[in-house]
Amino acid sequence: MYKTLGFIMIILSISTACLADNTPAPDTSRQSDAAVIKVNPASKARIQFEADTWEFGSIPRGAVVVHAFKVRNVGTDTLIITNVKPTCGCTTAPLSDSSIAPGGEASILANFNTKNFNGRVNKQIYVDSSDPIKPYLKISFSAIINNPLQTIAPAPAEANFGNVVVGKPAQIKIIITNNDASKANLSIVEESAPSLVKAKLVKTSLLPKGTTELVLDLQPQSKAGELSNSITIEAGNIASSRFTIPWKAVIVQ
Repeated sequence: MYKTLGFIMIILSISTACLADNTPAPDTSRQSDAAVIKVNPASKARIQFEADTWEFGSIPRGAVVVHAFKVRNVGTDTLIITNVKPTCGCTTAPLSDSSIAPGGEASILANFNTKNFNGRVNKQIYVDSSDPIKPYLKISFSAIINNPLQTIAPAPAEANFGNVVVGKPAQIKIIITNNDASKANLSIVEESAPSLVKAKLVKTSLLPKGTTELVLDLQPQSKAGELSNSITIEAGNIASSRFTIPWKAVIVQ
């Protein structure tokens, strides 16, 4: 009898060990990153995003669009951004300043290349910092590539200034048509680079089938090189009407 009980106890012990080995381990990948940061638990740096999500709306395939995520330090110690890591090779996210003084602000420019995508897309960017309360955060953006249901349509869908001589301005006019059954009240939601290109809607109120012009004025540039960015527009009274127009230019001597 004692031998039988001993045998049963051995079987139970083996079973328990096997169950323990098959238990899924918690995801500690971001915890490991936080450990590498070596955050000072006494730091009074506090990170805060103006908004941690962004919707580009409808955009053409093959274009590059840009959104500036604004990050602030609402604490009393200097905030250090130690790492900014997109989760996809389709995205770059340069940081304007890695050291943010109390009350200061920096920008993370999310540049999304749409060439390999179609339909609804969602992407994330991880941000690590010296904030001991939030040492790592996630920001995200979404878009619809070649949206077949887009009702507010720009033509052309992308603005190409072509070659522009240093010191000279340039202008492009884009026609925007309201193909919705409702009146559209248009507004410019974001100009990521107003110092480079100024955007103006000639009319903001469009009846069904009505049109307006979006005037893009490239400001004179002092250096040769390639420029690109985007402008986001929506009709606030029409659901899912947002769209983003990419623009690019080559400044030459």
